[in-house]
Amino acid sequence: MPLNREEVEEIRSILGREPTIEELAMFEAQWSEHCSYKSSRRLLKLLPTTGRSVLIGPGRDAPAVEVFPGIAVVFKIESHNHPSAVDPYNGAATGIGGIVRDILTLGAKPIALLDMLYLGDPRDGRARWLVKGIVRGISDYGNRIGVPTVAGDAWFDSSFNTQPLVNVACVGIARTEELVRCRPASGDLILVIGNPTGRDGLLGSSFASKPLSDNPSEDIGAVQVADPLMEKMLIDSIAELVQRKLVKFIKDLGGGGLTTAVAEVAADFELGAELRLDELHLRTELTPLEILVSESQERMMIVISREKLEDVAAVLKKYDVPGSVVGFFDRSGRIRAYYKNGLVADVPARELAKPRDIKRSSKPPVELVKLLNPVGDLPEVPVSEALDSLLSSPNVASKRWIYEQYDHEVGVRTVLKPGFGDAAVLRLDDSRGIAVKGDANPRYTAIDPFNGAANSVAECYRNLVAVGSTPVAFVDEPNAGNPEKPEHFWYFEMIVKGIAWMASELGVPVVGGKVSFYNEDYRGRQVKPTATIVGVGAVEDVSKVKTMDLKYEGSAILVVGHTYPELGGSEYLARVHGIEAGGVPAPRPSSELRNASYVAKLIDRGVALSVHDVGLGGLAVAIAEMAILGGVGVELYLERVPCRGCSRLDEVLFSETQGRYVVEVRLEEVGGALEVASASGVTAAVIARTTGSKFFTARWGSTTVFEKGLDYLRELYEDGLRKYMV
Repeated sequence: MPLNREEVEEIRSILGREPTIEELAMFEAQWSEHCSYKSSRRLLKLLPTTGRSVLIGPGRDAPAVEVFPGIAVVFKIESHNHPSAVDPYNGAATGIGGIVRDILTLGAKPIALLDMLYLGDPRDGRARWLVKGIVRGISDYGNRIGVPTVAGDAWFDSSFNTQPLVNVACVGIARTEELVRCRPASGDLILVIGNPTGRDGLLGSSFASKPLSDNPSEDIGAVQVADPLMEKMLIDSIAELVQRKLVKFIKDLGGGGLTTAVAEVAADFELGAELRLDELHLRTELTPLEILVSESQERMMIVISREKLEDVAAVLKKYDVPGSVVGFFDRSGRIRAYYKNGLVADVPARELAKPRDIKRSSKPPVELVKLLNPVGDLPEVPVSEALDSLLSSPNVASKRWIYEQYDHEVGVRTVLKPGFGDAAVLRLDDSRGIAVKGDANPRYTAIDPFNGAANSVAECYRNLVAVGSTPVAFVDEPNAGNPEKPEHFWYFEMIVKGIAWMASELGVPVVGGKVSFYNEDYRGRQVKPTATIVGVGAVEDVSKVKTMDLKYEGSAILVVGHTYPELGGSEYLARVHGIEAGGVPAPRPSSELRNASYVAKLIDRGVALSVHDVGLGGLAVAIAEMAILGGVGVELYLERVPCRGCSRLDEVLFSETQGRYVVEVRLEEVGGALEVASASGVTAAVIARTTGSKFFTARWGSTTVFEKGLDYLRELYEDGLRKYMV
């Protein structure tokens, strides 16, 4: 948002005089929600951010965790929601570019991308145009820089028709001793390297910190233009600069541009800086104000010792990366910017970088009571028809149309590809690897933000466990509406508290993240507030990684965990009955931990043949997905499903009770698997067997509830999204 009257008065008080136009622009950029976190910092302190694996937590452009001794994973999540609503191709592409550069700031090598996309109804023309542009922007950028897009999440809802949520993440690796962690010092040089600076992205951080206008073309100038070729050159040049120990500190020139990069580093290390704006390499002639707050992409700030300048210049020349010495750090505590020998800005670094926290008003919306009311009697719908409807829902159906546009194998690290497992798995060396996954459920968080956010954390946790990894850390992206509206801010507050509670209960730290506010349509209606979670897990032996496709005829299928009659907020209620209400499934962290430990034992001992967590669509959808992907028939015996309080078939089949897994085991291994469950206090039951029939059949005693051919189900599943997009 532009500076308000109170903020301008505060700036006058800080400076003791009238600010220049350049100074006002600097404060507007840095004091925006996007850069300053002034409305969210107080709540973000609730998140558990420390742990044995945490090397670098919140505060840097990206956090780092040690997944194995001496091996660090650097990963970060970012949003490019507003830019993608205005220019979907460049908005999404530059989101990828920015998140990759965040990983470079610690000297890590980017090895994977994730995209978590919360998009409009694909039947809507404008929403469909946005979807196609967003996916193409991510695809083109990632493919051209040679970083595979290996995992993500996708959700379709009319709430996002004009304001999509485009959340992206990048994962990098480094030796722990090679992470860039030096302190900048007085006298160190400030270099801007990469693309020449232009007018694209001017005050983009301010644009991202206000509602969209009803005419998106008015904001096109705030959207940056993507240049993946320069990004690739930055990746290569940074790698050599780090390897040769030529840099002390690296920072992305993202939101807020040069102003934010310099101010935050100066404030963090109790320094000041002197800038010579006319030394910066430009695309076109710019004013000092434009130079200070431009957010042109593919630019980074590096801090070096003066004696290293010649060596740094040689590396940049080798990779054809432009660079400019634009100033140096000093002990003044002030940012002084000169243009052609004239002083255009002189501001205290700390006051610029860290505005005071704003304690926003918070209250639940009046319609919440109605949303949380128990759903009454539902009309009878044949469960056979309901299953068809769920498998063809764009939220459940195969996301092949999206991920087949991405190169997910470049770099030859991808062990588990999109579509076949609950998470992607990447190889680190001959035996070890990491699992990565992103998750959210906008419907849950729109109905009950605390429990919905907690469930998103738990879902990500289960997905990491299901492939055979040990969850190590999360990053989060709460997406909410206008923080100045108490009803909107309440959702954000509850989301953060839900994430903090579940992560603490699971013992997995939230080491970083991003906050996105002002996600509204032009009428001021909040899109579904969404808690996006990305997790990383350690894989001790990639040969033991589990996919979710059924493997053999004649296997037993176990369900791990109790089912409860929890249809509130479910895909079944929304898709089949047109209802988005009811209490969402209760988060059960103790069950999550107990059941995850049990599944991990089955995987480690080689007992589990395939594993899939039970999530969107419930048990019937989970088993159908396993059968479709494996081409193996299933007979499901519904009376065997451990279900507490269930009185209807749809509750058994489509409840989205948390903490559950479906596991395929050999018949001869069943007894041992059940003994381990009993000894561990885990509920596990054999509820189905695999067959050679090429049918998914459900029975209750001697009654056949439904019988579906796998080819028919596969067609529903594969075409549920694709039919709208091709």
